[in-house]
Amino acid sequence: MRMAFLLSLLIALPAAAAGTASGTLTINGKAVNLTHAYAARKADPFDKTKQVSYILLADQEVPVAAVHDMGEMMIYDNEHHLNALELTVTDEEKQVISVGINSPNLTGMGHFSGVGKQKLDLTALDAKHVAGRIYLEKADDFFKNTYIYDVTFDAPFSAAPKEPGPEALKGTQLPPGGGDPGKAYMAFTKVLAAGDLKALRKALAADRAKSLDDPDFKEMFPMIQAMQAKNIKVTGGAVDGDTATLMATGKDGDATSHGTIAMVREGGAWKVSKESWKTKSE
Repeated sequence: MRMAFLLSLLIALPAAAAGTASGTLTINGKAVNLTHAYAARKADPFDKTKQVSYILLADQEVPVAAVHDMGEMMIYDNEHHLNALELTVTDEEKQVISVGINSPNLTGMGHFSGVGKQKLDLTALDAKHVAGRIYLEKADDFFKNTYIYDVTFDAPFSAAPKEPGPEALKGTQLPPGGGDPGKAYMAFTKVLAAGDLKALRKALAADRAKSLDDPDFKEMFPMIQAMQAKNIKVTGGAVDGDTATLMATGKDGDATSHGTIAMVREGGAWKVSKESWKTKSE
C-alpha cells in the first residue's frame, strides 16, 4: 500500500554502488526490466546476534541510505515508484527468509512481502558481494495481483552512510534544545502523538502538509505515530536564514535513535520540512 509519509530524506542522497541485474518483474501482465542490484549487511530480524544479506533488485538507481534503512526505503519508493524485489537471505543457511515486491503496477497496494515459492540459486556470497538468480517457476498471485519474476544479479555490499556531525552543519550553531526551531519541532512531536491533524497541518511546511491530503493518509497515520521515536531530545543543530537543521536523539524500544530534522521558516513560524532517523541497538 503506497503511503504519503510525513518523514522524508533531509537531502538528496548519493546513489549506492550498484551491481548488475538482468531480468524482469511481471505484475498483472506488465513486465519491467530490473537493472540495478544492491546489497547490505543487516541484523537478522529473528536473531540480533547474527547477520543477513539484504538484496535490492530495482529498475532505477537507489540512494545508499534507502538500501540501509527501511524507513528511508519506504519514503524513496513512495516518491519514485520503484519496481523492485527486496530479498533477505541468511548468511549461514543461505536461505531466503523474506521477499518483498514493490511496484506501481500492483492493484490495491504498492508493496507486499512473503516467502515460500521462490527459488534462489546463489553463485557467490562473500565479504564483497552476493550473486545468483532469484525466480519463480510459475506465476503466483496475491489477492487481486498475479506476478512472476526471474532475475540474475551480482551486487556489491555497500557501507551505511555516516550521519553528519553538528560541526558539518551550515549556519550558526544552535544550543541543546535547538532554540526556536527546536521548540517548534518539539511542539510538532506532541501534536503528532496526540493525533491532532489540524494542529499537525499547521506544524508542517507547506510542501509536506500536502501529504495529509493523500487518500491513504488516515489509514497509515497510526503507523506513522508508532514509528516516531519516543523521549525525543534536540541536542543541537544550526540555523541559516530561514532554514535550520536539528540533531536529536530518541528511543526506539530499547535502542537509541538519532534524528536529523530539516526546519523552514514560513510566515514567521518554524515548521517541519523533513526528518531522517537512524536506530542502532545498544
